[in-house]
Amino acid sequence: MTANQAFKSRQIATSSRGDTSALNPLPDTNAEPLRQRPPAFEKDPLTGLHRQDYLCHVIDHCLAQGRKRKIRASLALLQLENFYEIRFWVGTPEADLLLSEIARLLKKTLPKRVLLCRCPNYEFAALMLAECNVNAGLITDMFKQALLRAVAQTLPRQLALKCGAGLAAQEPNIPSWPGVFARARHNLWLSLRTRELPAHLHSISAETALSQLRSIEAGTELQLSFQALVNFSQDSLQHYEVRCLLSPNDESLPNYLLFETAVRNARGKQLDRRILEQVISLLVEGSNCELRLLVNLSHNSLVSSDFLIWIKERLTANPVIATQLIFQISKTDALVVQHHLSVFCEAMTSAGIKISLSNFGCTPDPLRYLSLVPASFVKLDSTILSKIDINQESLGNLHAMISALHELQIKIVAPLLERPPMLPLLWQADVDFP
Repeated sequence: MTANQAFKSRQIATSSRGDTSALNPLPDTNAEPLRQRPPAFEKDPLTGLHRQDYLCHVIDHCLAQGRKRKIRASLALLQLENFYEIRFWVGTPEADLLLSEIARLLKKTLPKRVLLCRCPNYEFAALMLAECNVNAGLITDMFKQALLRAVAQTLPRQLALKCGAGLAAQEPNIPSWPGVFARARHNLWLSLRTRELPAHLHSISAETALSQLRSIEAGTELQLSFQALVNFSQDSLQHYEVRCLLSPNDESLPNYLLFETAVRNARGKQLDRRILEQVISLLVEGSNCELRLLVNLSHNSLVSSDFLIWIKERLTANPVIATQLIFQISKTDALVVQHHLSVFCEAMTSAGIKISLSNFGCTPDPLRYLSLVPASFVKLDSTILSKIDINQESLGNLHAMISALHELQIKIVAPLLERPPMLPLLWQADVDFP
C-alpha cells in the first residue's frame, strides 16, 4: 500500500478550506472547546494565515486540557530550507509572491482539522488534532511532496526548493508551547545530524535523561573547563574554548545526552545563560584584555528574542567584555534555525561579539553556509582531517578551502587533534589554531 493509499484509507477528507483559521471552538471532539473567543490575533497579511501567536495560544489550551483528559495532537514545523537563497536570486517581490503561493497550496492540501500558521521568517507550523494526529507523519510527508512538486514548476533547477519538517507529539510532561516547538525543531535537527549517537545511549529513556537534567538544574553552579587553542600566529591573544561539565558524579548521564535533553525540552537557553553568567563574571574579575573565550550556544538561544535582550543587558555595564566573547554555533544548528540567524547575528555583530561556525567542511560546498552565519572563525569538522596525512587529494582540498576562508578574513580552528605528526601538515595548510 502506498503512502497516499494508506492516507486515503483513513478517510481523512482534504478540502480547499484546509485553513482552519476560524478555529473556534477547536475542531477536536476529544477537546473541550474554547468557550470564550480568544483575544484578537492579527493574521499575516501576505499569506492570510494566522500568525504563530495564535497557534501558541491554541497549543497551550490543548496542553491544559490534556492534563485533564487525553487529547491527541501533534505539531509539524515546516522549514523552507533554502528560501533565503531563492529570495536573493529572484528578489523580494517575487519571493513574496512565491511564499503566498506556497501558503495557498498548503491550505488546499491539508485536511480540515489542521491549524496552519505562518511562523516568523520562512517557516510554517501545522497543529494536527484528533484523527489527523494519528496520521501526522503521512500528512507531513504528503504536503512536503505536494509543495516540492508545485514549486519545481516555477523555479529553475539551480534554485530547487528544499524543505524539512520536524514533528512533535503533544505530551503531558510538556508545560507550554515553547516545549512543543523545541521538540519539533529538535526532531528536524535529528534528521540533519550526520553522526549517530553511540549505541549505549539509545537505551537511556527520555524520562531518565530529563530527570537527571532537572536535578542538575537545581544545583548551584556548573563546572567549567577551558580548552586552550594553540595560536600559530604571533599575536598575544589567548584563545580558549569553554567546556561545561554537567555530570556531578560517575553515575550521571553523559554530558552530550544531557545537553541534547535540555535542547529537546526548551531548556538549553537556561543552560546557556548559566554558562555565560560564569564566563562574563570571569572576564570582569580577571581584567585580562587579551583573553578570548569561545562559548557554544544551543539553538534554543538562537531563536529566542529573550536571549538577545538578556545578553544585551548583561553587557551594558561592561561593553568591552563583548569583544572577548566568541559565540560558537554548530553547522546543524545553523541549518535548523537558519531563518532566525540574520536577527541573531546582526545583534551580536552590533554588540561586538564575534561568531564561530563549528563542524565546518563536512558537507559539499561548505562555503555557502557562510551566507547564513557571518563567521569570524570556523572550527573544522574532524572527519575532513582524518586522512590528510595519507591522502594527497584530501590534503589538497583542505588547502583550497582554507585559502578561500582566509580570503574572507576567517580564521580556522582544527579540533580534537590526537596525533602530533599532523601538526606540520596543518601548519603548512595555514590553519590558525590546531
